Amino acid sequence: MRRLSTRRMAPALVWSIIPLSLFALAPRASVGDEPERPKVFIGYLYGSPRDLNFSLYTHLCHAFVTAGADGKLNAGRGVPDRGLTSRAHEAGVKVLASLGGWGWDEQFAAIVANPEAEARYVDAVVKLVDENDYDGVDLDWEYPDTAEEVKGFERLVRTFRSRLDAIGETKGRPMLVTMAASSNLGTLDWLDPKFLLETMDWVNVMTYDYAGEWSDRAGHNAPLFGSSKWGVKNPRSLAATMMYLVEKRGIPADRLAVGLPLYGRGFNVAEPYAPTKDAPKKRLPGGSYRAIPDLLKQGWTRTWDDETKTPWLTAPDGSAVIGYDDAESIRLKTEWAMSKGFRGVFFWQVHGDRLPDGSNPLQSAAHQAWETGGGQSKTAKSSSQ
Repeated sequence: MRRLSTRRMAPALVWSIIPLSLFALAPRASVGDEPERPKVFIGYLYGSPRDLNFSLYTHLCHAFVTAGADGKLNAGRGVPDRGLTSRAHEAGVKVLASLGGWGWDEQFAAIVANPEAEARYVDAVVKLVDENDYDGVDLDWEYPDTAEEVKGFERLVRTFRSRLDAIGETKGRPMLVTMAASSNLGTLDWLDPKFLLETMDWVNVMTYDYAGEWSDRAGHNAPLFGSSKWGVKNPRSLAATMMYLVEKRGIPADRLAVGLPLYGRGFNVAEPYAPTKDAPKKRLPGGSYRAIPDLLKQGWTRTWDDETKTPWLTAPDGSAVIGYDDAESIRLKTEWAMSKGFRGVFFWQVHGDRLPDGSNPLQSAAHQAWETGGGQSKTAKSSSQ
């Protein structure tokens, strides 16, 4: 997903939101003797932690911690937040500090190219985690592009793994290391499964942004299955990405979390999968799922794509379509993820489906499916942590 992810920008033609978190893992082992691991339900928290429904999550990823090329952390962005980690821990939820984010790949590359900057960066992040009682880090380098950057990324992760494990011994609890990974199969190919199994508790796969303003057709943002209308033999989809990682790359399903977006993407065309080459560039409604109820009241029409198991909205005058997710599609994706043995699901970002009445209909639908599929209840989660 090196393309225009919503955590990278908020263009006029997109709908935006993401997410994630994690749970402890027994000592990293070879694939053959790995223990069964607790399932995770993760929310990426971007911005102020307002009105969080902690009962939904096992983990939160607090985004983002950024730094300059010299390895010095940038101030602001709401991270760290000692109050957040305290409230989360009281609710039985673990919190990771998410490092980087879209648009910070050049800074990461510069840091790992300079030993002094890399040492300074690691020391600063470890101190932030320790002093603010985070439960680990989530690396969001989008993405290492060269052999040297990949080498630097792996070295950085191994250093964090070692340093955080030492903190965990002092605190008496496991510390976590995760990462966000693209849904683009080409970008995924640089990932070394052996390295991931040695260092990562799990990987959050961003299975969304399959189509957008860069696409030559009005494809769905996050189809569960591919559409025959896309015009290619093997259309990309959530299921295709996740099964590629399991079947072709040999990564165990329980080391992968499935990404669920709380936003959609729109196109100024008359119907789904129509060519976008000559489509007008007029502005479409922006925002997250929170905007959907108002659009429906304004006369936008919901239709169901049974091939991709996702909904579409069509403008009242037929001039635009939006591919998005609602409670039905999110539930089906979560059921699929749990049935395939994946570690769990994550959301970008947690406020995306927060409605005026205080509900989170998409995340709540996913949570019910997650529990039915083997996720822990709130009571069990609290007692096990």
